Amino acid sequence: MDLAVLKWFEGIRSPFLDKIMSVITYAGSEVAAVGLICVAYWCLSRRFGDRMLLTMMSGLLINQLLKILFVVRRPWIRYEGEYKPVDSALADATGYSFPSGHTANAAAAYGGLAHEKGVKWYWRLPAWLLVALVGISRMYLGVHTPQDVLVSLVISVVLIFAMDRLTAWLEEHPKADVWVMVCVALLGAATLLVALLRTFPEGDTQETINTNTADIFKMIGAIGGMAAGWLMERRLVKFEKPARFIHTILRAVCGLIIVLALLKLTKSLFNSLLGEQAGGIARYFVTCFAALFAWPWCFVKLEERLK
Repeated sequence: MDLAVLKWFEGIRSPFLDKIMSVITYAGSEVAAVGLICVAYWCLSRRFGDRMLLTMMSGLLINQLLKILFVVRRPWIRYEGEYKPVDSALADATGYSFPSGHTANAAAAYGGLAHEKGVKWYWRLPAWLLVALVGISRMYLGVHTPQDVLVSLVISVVLIFAMDRLTAWLEEHPKADVWVMVCVALLGAATLLVALLRTFPEGDTQETINTNTADIFKMIGAIGGMAAGWLMERRLVKFEKPARFIHTILRAVCGLIIVLALLKLTKSLFNSLLGEQAGGIARYFVTCFAALFAWPWCFVKLEERLK
C-alpha cells in the first residue's frame, strides 16, 4: 500500500504543487516548530508554554528512539527504481524514515496550539488542517510513507493529551519537575546507548550510518539543553507573561534571532572542535539551554531595568 500511495502522489505532481508542498512541509521543520514553541514559552501563559515544550521533548525522544530501534530506510531507497522523490526535498530528509519527524513537529506545535483551552474552533480547525497537510506533503514529496506519517500522528495526539495532564499535575506538585527531568534523562540515555550499540543492516556503510544517526545525536543535545534550561528557569528565574506588548515583541524577535544565530553559526565551530556527533550534541545543547534559561534570565533582568 505504501508504494501505491507514493506512486499516486508522484503521478499528480507539477512544478506548482511541488513549490506549494515544499512550503507546507517547512511548517514541520525543526526551525518553524521550535520557533513557535519558543514564542509560546516566552510570551504566552506558563502552563501553555510548559505543555508545548514537554510535548516537543517527549515527541523528539520517542520519535528518535523508534527510528533507531526500527532502522527503516527512506522509501526511495527501499523501493529503488519504483518511484522518484522530489529532488528539492532530499536535503531535509535525513535520518531513518519511521516515524515522520516533520509530522511529529507539526503536531506538537500546531496541534498543541489548537489544544489550548480557550482557543476558538476557527483557530483549532486550520491548526489541525496544517498538521494534516504537513503529513500529506511528506508523502507527496516522496520522503515518507503513509505508515511513517500515521504512526507519528497517533503518537503525537496521545502525547498532547498526556502532557496536558502532566502539566496540570506539575502545577499542583511544582517540585516534582526534577523527576520529570530524570525520566527524560533516562530515556535520552537509553536512546543514545541504542544508537551507539545498535547493529545496523548489512549494506549500510559507516558513512551512511553516520548520516542516518546524526539527527539522533543532535536530538540528545537538544533534549539535554531543554531539560537543563527548563528546570533551571523554573528554580532560578520564574519569569511571567510580559505585561506590555512591546516586551512581548522584544522577547519573541530578539529570542528567535539569538536561537537561530546559535543554531546556524556554531555548527562549524563545534564540529571542528568535537567532531560531527559530539559537535551536534554540544551545538543543540547550547542552543536549547540558551532558549529556555539564558534568554529568559536576560529578558527578566532587562525588563526590571526598564520599569
